[in-house]
Order: sequence, then structure tokens, then C-alpha cells
Amino acid sequence: MSDNGEQAGYLDKGTESLRNTARAIKGETELITEYAPLGPTGPLKPLLEGMNVSAAKPHIRILTAAASALMMGMTITACAEKEPPTTISAREGRDRAVELVFNTTKQLEVTGWWPRNGVAWAQECTPRSRGLEDATSNYSYDRWAPQGTDHIGDAKRVAEYWESLGMTVRTVNPTTHPTVFAEGGPVDRAVFDTHAADQSYSVGATAPCSPGDSVALNKEDQAERDQGKVLPGDEGLVIQEEPSQ
Repeated sequence: MSDNGEQAGYLDKGTESLRNTARAIKGETELITEYAPLGPTGPLKPLLEGMNVSAAKPHIRILTAAASALMMGMTITACAEKEPPTTISAREGRDRAVELVFNTTKQLEVTGWWPRNGVAWAQECTPRSRGLEDATSNYSYDRWAPQGTDHIGDAKRVAEYWESLGMTVRTVNPTTHPTVFAEGGPVDRAVFDTHAADQSYSVGATAPCSPGDSVALNKEDQAERDQGKVLPGDEGLVIQEEPSQ
């Protein structure tokens, strides 16, 4: 770009704009020339010739309305494509948690798995004290087995299996006694501990929170067991008979 002549820029040498800037800096405001708007130049000149301001305004309004409609349409389309979250029942969550635990134990060459902490049990998320209609609960379940010999390899196998289910996985103490944590997928969270109590392996899973009161859910589950029904997670449960009086 030239610093003077016809190709001079807005503040190039010798331009009126540069002179006015200097006058303003020196406080000689009375010498600043008045602003004179330039007419249309280049390709705009033939386009704008014959048009007045009042004629241009409707076109501006039309373009603005069209742009607004386009943005609204894009927003509606984006909302339509985003699927709403799916809420499963508490017992569907229980079944998924139990299934995940069983399928995880099958990834390992370890035997003797059993439900050390008992049956799948409902626990409260939103307490019933806030109203039974607003209460939410989730089930948790775990199985234990005698500790395996390949702690690191077993942790890797479980981590890879959970990742294949779309779960977010992280491993703690990966080179000694790994513990694998996971979130998402078919459950809310899961954990595999290669150094659980009494030299054991443990696999546990917790379902997402769902509508329902935990007290009522557990009572209903127990009523079904009392009638002889085996619920998911009851397999391998050790029943202790009460001593006769």
C-alpha cells in the first residue's frame, strides 16, 4: 500500500485523517476539519444508484427476519436431534448392576465367587422425608472371591471389558494392587478391587438413581423371596438357619 497519493490509507502520510489526529493531540481542535461522508465507490456505486434510504430499510428488515428465522430453525433442529435422558426403573437398574457384576467375574480365571454382602439392596438417593412421591433409590450389588495371582493382568482385563461397554475407566495402583473404577455404561458406577479384605477380589456395581422408595422396594423384594422367588443377585446366597429354641 502506498503511503501517499491515490492509494494512501486512512492514516497514511499527508492524509486529512492523519492531520486531524495531530491537531487533536496538540489541542488544536478548532483546526480540525468537518467530517464529509464519502459517496459509494467501486461495485457498490451502480448497486446503490437510484436507491434511497427508505427503499433500503425494508430490505434490511427482510434480511434480519430471515436471519432470525434461520437461527431459530437451527436451534429447533439441534434440540430435536438431542435425545432426552432415559430414566429406568429401580429394578431395571438392579438387574443391570447384577448382570454387570456377573459378566465381569466371567472375564477372570478365578472361581469361588459369592455375594459376601448379601442380596442386591436398595438404598435411598432422595430421602423419603422429602415426600414419597419425590423419593429416589438405587440398588448396589457385589461379589467376592479368593484373590487371584495375576493382579495386574486381571485389572487390565476388567478395565478393557468395561471400556468396551462405553464406561469411563481409571485404575489406581496399577503396578501393585490395582483397583479399577468405572462410571457410565449400563450402571452408574462400578469397582474391581484386587486387594479387598481377607485376601479377596471384589466386584461391585451401583445402579443409577430412579424413582421409588428404598424401604418399600426392599420390603417388596423380601416378600417375593418369602414366596420362594429367586431375584437377580440371590444366586449363591448362603442362607443361615436360625437356631431352634
